[in-house]
Amino acid sequence: MAKLVLIVGVLFAMTAVIAGALEHKVHAMILEDTAGEEVAETSELSDPAPNPEAYRRFSEYETGVKYQMYHGLGMIGLGLLMAFSARGQVLGLCSALSMFLGVKLFSGTLYMMAAFGMDQFVLLVPIGGSLMILGWILFLITVLLFDPLIDKEDLESMPS
Repeated sequence: MAKLVLIVGVLFAMTAVIAGALEHKVHAMILEDTAGEEVAETSELSDPAPNPEAYRRFSEYETGVKYQMYHGLGMIGLGLLMAFSARGQVLGLCSALSMFLGVKLFSGTLYMMAAFGMDQFVLLVPIGGSLMILGWILFLITVLLFDPLIDKEDLESMPS
């Protein structure tokens, strides 16, 4: 299970980097949708948003990317903890599942809202955020249950 959590964490981090790299394309989509095609063609990423709607959508996209990366890194840490612990495997898996669903609902919804203006899904964002918080609470409990697979005494008793 630890390997699966590590794989998902790495995939989240990787796709967050890809989403960040696609920001220029999403930026143009948002500008075309909110300010018109002529503004989108001449605009750069560093240009200020031409209107409040575009600014809100730029911000939503960046928030989605950041939170996806944070949780990808968190899941990598969780996977490592699970790999080196004799206890907390089921709880760690529950934590990973909660983070996974949370990121999908939180960041995924923010991506749809930013890129396509699909504001009808806005209620999924706090549900995703709540699942991410639950995931971190379960991660904390997993840390508290941590029991190393190899104790210090075991290392000292090994022949050199």
